[in-house]
Amino acid sequence: MNTIYENTVLEAKLTELLNSKLEVRSLMTVDDSLTESAGLTKVINRYTYNGTVETLDGGEANSTAGTLRFTPETYTVKRYQQTFRYNDVEAMKDPALIDMALSGAADVMANQLRSEYFDQLKQVRHRHPIASDTVSYTDIVDALGNLGREVEDGLFILMGTDGRTAIRRDSDFITAHQGDILYSGQFGTLCGIPVLFSKLVPAGKVIITEKAAVKFFVKREAGLEQSRDIEKKENTIVYERHGVIALVDDTSSVILGKAAPALTVSASLKDGMATLTVSGKSKEGNKVFYMADADAPLLGDDVSLWHEWDGTSAIEIGDAKCVAVAEVDAGGITVKSGCASLN
Repeated sequence: MNTIYENTVLEAKLTELLNSKLEVRSLMTVDDSLTESAGLTKVINRYTYNGTVETLDGGEANSTAGTLRFTPETYTVKRYQQTFRYNDVEAMKDPALIDMALSGAADVMANQLRSEYFDQLKQVRHRHPIASDTVSYTDIVDALGNLGREVEDGLFILMGTDGRTAIRRDSDFITAHQGDILYSGQFGTLCGIPVLFSKLVPAGKVIITEKAAVKFFVKREAGLEQSRDIEKKENTIVYERHGVIALVDDTSSVILGKAAPALTVSASLKDGMATLTVSGKSKEGNKVFYMADADAPLLGDDVSLWHEWDGTSAIEIGDAKCVAVAEVDAGGITVKSGCASLN
């Protein structure tokens, strides 16, 4: 007779496999606040603070006040589900079938969640252009300096295999601390910051970020159900998780890559509406996307989650200080970009 495992046993095993494959504790923060609240949506406010510190004598007041702006984004909770089936005869032929199926299901789900994590990182508004096609040790040092973090605890660096190769060949890195970066899939350090390699980092790009930047809002941690056709001896196992992955704070995140050729961009502001003028496009039929309070996108950036501009209409910009514009090709990839001040 075929052994039917308890739901709780399979659920615990698959969840453990998934968490280890996803390395979720390393990449992002898990937030279970949705478990106690009704509804299947989560509104994320992305904040931008601007302020000036003044030196004052007794009795004096500040001449300016800091401003906090936020952009609300609404996310819908998703159901992540994996289903697999097996026959009693298959299980008798290979007792390891269930374990292998669980491992495969965890692989597929982890890849999906990891892919959505990197999709959220595409929305990071800060960019650091580099001079060459590949990142250098000096680029990392400069980008960290521009972030302005007095304490860099919690930051980590994401790069692909091309970035790893470029850094290992970099003479500055070799001189500074050869061997800081370990083998693929392991953490090393660069400028004292942990490094993680992933094939999902676009070629030519490096991302500096922190766990607090992206959160996995869990609606329900995990659930597993089984059914069985006693005549056909067919077994079905369904594993699901409910949640949403969202970028919540990109103030300490930056994407490094080659600068895109420049668009000429200007803007005039009136009553919270900006009128854009864009010239110098590489191809007239290419679409244009924009984002308030963002740096000019890098060459090859995916800005599909930005706002599309029709080329004529004024855009609602609130009290933003600047607006970034990207010209994208037919594949939605940035080919030219620019940025206009809204002072």
